[in-house]
Amino acid sequence: MNTPAAARGLLGQEHSHATHNRALQQPAHLSPRPYLHPLRSKAGVVVTDAEPADHPHHLGLSIAFSDINGSNFWGGSTYTASGPMLLPNHGTQVPHGWQSSPQGDLEEEAGHVSWLSKDGRELAVEQRRLEYFRQAGPAGWGLSLSSAMVPAPDVPRLEVSSSAVKGRKGAGYGGVFWRFPDPTGEPLVLSEAGSGAGAAHGSLSRWLSVSLEVNGAPVTVLLAQEPDRILPWFIRAEGYLGAGPAVAWAEPAVVDHHNPLKLALHAVIHDGHVPTAAHALELLNQHPLINPGSPDRTP
Repeated sequence: MNTPAAARGLLGQEHSHATHNRALQQPAHLSPRPYLHPLRSKAGVVVTDAEPADHPHHLGLSIAFSDINGSNFWGGSTYTASGPMLLPNHGTQVPHGWQSSPQGDLEEEAGHVSWLSKDGRELAVEQRRLEYFRQAGPAGWGLSLSSAMVPAPDVPRLEVSSSAVKGRKGAGYGGVFWRFPDPTGEPLVLSEAGSGAGAAHGSLSRWLSVSLEVNGAPVTVLLAQEPDRILPWFIRAEGYLGAGPAVAWAEPAVVDHHNPLKLALHAVIHDGHVPTAAHALELLNQHPLINPGSPDRTP
């Protein structure tokens, strides 16, 4: 069945190697939000997972926080003094005004996201941009996600918290988060902190490389932060594989109308294993926006 163009604009956007889902079809306890899934390598290997059985609130590549002013925008349980509990406190991210503009080897999507609290009140407003680069090395392509969030007009400030802030050791997750598919065997994680997820977790490495095998095919996702805004990495490789820069690693992040919360993550999706840090840096340098001297492109 053919879907009218206007409806496609509301439901999502298809790209050569990515699908941007904006239909908000998840139940409330999964904190519905726009997300990218599936993301594929040039060879067609899927490098994201969405609504997996172990954590159904994990939605491919998305922006999610476990606590903003008391609302859960991560999905699932909320960490409390009594441990994790499923509470009726889930928020929703509503996308609107999205437009896509192809520019040669670059395709850009940009729009707004309204963050609605558990009771439907607008807590925050966000500008978000996605950039898709058809070439990032001979066997890869590039992706960039950038965001700027401020409180809604009648909200004086936002307090962005995490389970770690509330006492759950190592659980500082929240921000741009990438849920990977279940790999065959053990993934290889590299960063400036060394080899292994344990070394990368909590580090201030500028980049992260995750090599895995999916259905017999080797693939690597290389991630990089903006050099002037490095956040600690949250990465988990036991039980599930997921990673992202953590906004509230050890203490809440406070956002007001004069100090927006800016997020950015750049990725190279490469067909093949990346066994060394030198190889990882070589591939990351193929991404048009991964350059210490490049201007800040966050909206």
